[in-house]
Amino acid sequence: MIPEIAKQELIYKRQAGQTWTGLARWLSVEYGVDLHRSTIQRWYDREVVDLDTLLDEAAANMADEIAPEEEEDFIKDRIRLDKRVATYKAESVYYKKLYERIVKDSTRSEILVDTIKSYVTPLKPTKQYPTRKPGAKKRGKASQVMVAPLTDTHVGDNVRKEQTVGLNEYDIELFSRRMWGWSNQVLTLAEYRRNICDVDELVIPMLGDMISGDIHEELARTNIDNCMMQMMYGAKIISQALMFLAPHFDEIKVPCVVGNHGRMTRKIPSKDRYMDWDYMLYQWVAVFVSKQTNITFEIPKSTSHVSNIANRNVLMMHGDSIGGGGATATILRTVTALRSVLQYKTQLVTDDEFNIASSFDDVLLGHFHRVDEVDIGTGSLHICGTMKGGDEYTISRLNLITKPKQIVLYFHPEHGQVGKEIIYLDKYDNEESEFELELPEVWGRY
Repeated sequence: MIPEIAKQELIYKRQAGQTWTGLARWLSVEYGVDLHRSTIQRWYDREVVDLDTLLDEAAANMADEIAPEEEEDFIKDRIRLDKRVATYKAESVYYKKLYERIVKDSTRSEILVDTIKSYVTPLKPTKQYPTRKPGAKKRGKASQVMVAPLTDTHVGDNVRKEQTVGLNEYDIELFSRRMWGWSNQVLTLAEYRRNICDVDELVIPMLGDMISGDIHEELARTNIDNCMMQMMYGAKIISQALMFLAPHFDEIKVPCVVGNHGRMTRKIPSKDRYMDWDYMLYQWVAVFVSKQTNITFEIPKSTSHVSNIANRNVLMMHGDSIGGGGATATILRTVTALRSVLQYKTQLVTDDEFNIASSFDDVLLGHFHRVDEVDIGTGSLHICGTMKGGDEYTISRLNLITKPKQIVLYFHPEHGQVGKEIIYLDKYDNEESEFELELPEVWGRY
């Protein structure tokens, strides 16, 4: 019969208008499954609930119980409901077609980015608050830069409490709550730090695996939504977090690198590796916050990126290219190799700006879903945690308990790293988030 991995996509294709013959041909080419169109149709009719049928049945049942004087109001409400359903259906078809177009054109970055920008409405800018009271003396000899990495959010993953012996759960609602808690905690830590020095600048490195993705059959089967929807949910919440923080800092910089869960192919590509769902999310967020003038983005087309933070060159990469399960010895070998490559590049290139970014002092990694720090001589390498926390695999297969947490660092322009905090995120699971979860509508189309 129909493979599990193909079922959701088959439904999308049918709802987008694909014929039964076309679906049969697609299953044969993509999955090597030869089924008659009638067999596919019977499966679809049996497995997929027809919303119109449900509405009609509900309306008929309700009509029997409605008094004659209420019938007119009921009819008006039904008409209004039908219009909303039709709108949602149209939007659904539109986004599915957009999803298929993006996947098809995944290597055509210019088209992709332009498509994203044309369908995103920027959020309204927020009022700027001074980082210190007017007339107040400057605290300390130099401002410190606050660095709050955001990594491995895995939006769309569905971690169930009953399958993790009650140790963790995760879905889009909990992602929103943890992002709300993270945003408030970053602001609280900044205000606390301002008791001893100025903290005018916030850097939020986004280190990849922002969505769950569908790189494994298991994820494709258990994820809450498809990759397009995961990306949209993630972008909407992260954008609101940036807008929440923006009024409280003079400048917010957001350097970004892609991970491995956001790729659009089963195998890890070498060319155009950057073109994945993480990259799309970053582009979407950048447009969402584009009217907030104190937020700037660095979105490179490489899987690693060096950003200057408080006179420190900080190498950022996801970490999936480091083997050995993130063992310290393996990490150090990889860092040493990267340093050699960048030093060699520096010798070949004479452009001063390019040379500045050709060596590094510190390193930020995601991927390993833990918090750790390794001395690398010139500075420190930090593994920055995960928003998701432990899941069925890490708990049942690896016997590891991974708390959902993210780190916060402080950099001084003369002394390098001068502080570190850890934000534990599961404590916000029972708090209500003030971020909106609703997905963007198809603006002006319907």
